[in-house]
Amino acid sequence: MRGLEALGARLIGYPRLVRLNPNCPYKTRGNAAVAFKVEGVELEKAEDVMTGVIEEFSELDEGAETGIAFLRGEPDERLRGFYWRAVRELVPLEDGFRVAEEIGAKLIYYNGGMGIIGALAAIGADLSLGKTYELIAHRRREYWGTVRRIDPASVFEMDRTTRPYTFDNIDPESGEIRIAPHTPCPVLLGIRGVDPEILEKAFRMIRMYEPIEFVTIFETNQATDAHYQKLGTCDLRDGVSAIVEGIVAEAPRIDVGGHVFFKLRDMYGEIWCAAYEPTKSFRKLILQLIPGDEIVAYGAVKQKPQGLTLNLEKIYIRRLAEKIVERPPKCPECGRRMTSMGKNKGFKCRRCGARLPEECKEIVRVPRAIKPGFYEVPPSARRHLTKPLMLGELL
Repeated sequence: MRGLEALGARLIGYPRLVRLNPNCPYKTRGNAAVAFKVEGVELEKAEDVMTGVIEEFSELDEGAETGIAFLRGEPDERLRGFYWRAVRELVPLEDGFRVAEEIGAKLIYYNGGMGIIGALAAIGADLSLGKTYELIAHRRREYWGTVRRIDPASVFEMDRTTRPYTFDNIDPESGEIRIAPHTPCPVLLGIRGVDPEILEKAFRMIRMYEPIEFVTIFETNQATDAHYQKLGTCDLRDGVSAIVEGIVAEAPRIDVGGHVFFKLRDMYGEIWCAAYEPTKSFRKLILQLIPGDEIVAYGAVKQKPQGLTLNLEKIYIRRLAEKIVERPPKCPECGRRMTSMGKNKGFKCRRCGARLPEECKEIVRVPRAIKPGFYEVPPSARRHLTKPLMLGELL
């Protein structure tokens, strides 16, 4: 962008940072693509600038399949439809080439060229259902790969001051700040929010102890739930992100590694649901579910050894089943709690020998510790596209 502006190009609107299907096996870490709109520069000159940047910075020697797409004018319904496929499905590379030819987009790509999928989808991104913004501060090159020097206390203060108009700045469970990546990439920090002006205010509140190369504000599809589709268990397949309504069919259990699993049933069948160890306290919530609870589960569908599994990102508890516990009655003679003599054989008092039939058992209704409503994983386990509950009606 800055190279094109140096040639006299004018940037129109905010550049876009677009997240695509988080389940894609070929993705980069965050499965993101960038697109921006300019005027006042010849296509050939733009190509020279873009390819120069790619060839200098992209890790092509390590197999990066970087792709660039150029489109004159506005994207039509074909490219918007391609965007929704790239967010919700696994798109074959040949479909990218076909769509580019249909709409007259020019492609430049390296190695296998898988990056053209994201490049085309970013141009066609449909943000009409909601959008957020992210301010990204880049480091000077001599600082790449070194420890980021950001004052955590300033991040916590910024979060208290700007929440909920900024989000996922911190993880309250771990006490970690979430605005700085842990990789040796050129990004110093990224602050996400619903308003560009709030992001600028938030950025000024952060104390940083290294110089900054430049700052860019992107409009994004992050935190919009754009990746979800409402599906029945019969329509689930590997690689999609789904919203599934159903009834807890089997009590949750803890497996090796601290992962929690249970079965969810709808009118079409059943699917395993999983809350993995990185979701931390969210697992404790899941363990409190019982058969009969009516829930709406949100998550990524993965093919696992036990079958298709919905990796939970958040749930909505619609109705809680009544939790009933049966226990032996108290002895009518001495008041001591009786013991069972076996299934359907009644009860006996060990102290005085009194007996009672099976139908005298006590039925106890146990209060549930959880309530209907939404519950989500902590920020450290949240995917870029998943909408945090704290945003409420802001989007």
